[in-house]
Amino acid sequence: MYPPGLKMVELAKETGTWDALNEVDNLIIPEDLKIAFRDRPNSEVNFQAFPPSVRRGILEWIFNAKRPETRKKRIMETAELAKDNIRANQFR
Repeated sequence: MYPPGLKMVELAKETGTWDALNEVDNLIIPEDLKIAFRDRPNSEVNFQAFPPSVRRGILEWIFNAKRPETRKKRIMETAELAKDNIRANQFR
């Protein structure tokens, strides 16, 4: 890797962006999504049955929300659709 690339890797490690998606990559369900699942029967079971790539995509979509309102909306949409065994943030 060239020096500018190495510099960017070091910067990412210093700022935390290097590891920002570790929980998403490990398919860890955030606490606010767990809470939303509790209020909707079968939503967590259905979500866990989705393929790992789909779960990762949904979790990254939630993670990348810029505003708290957007994150909350995505959490609610994910839980509500999962209740009916429908994948959020997917082309239909």
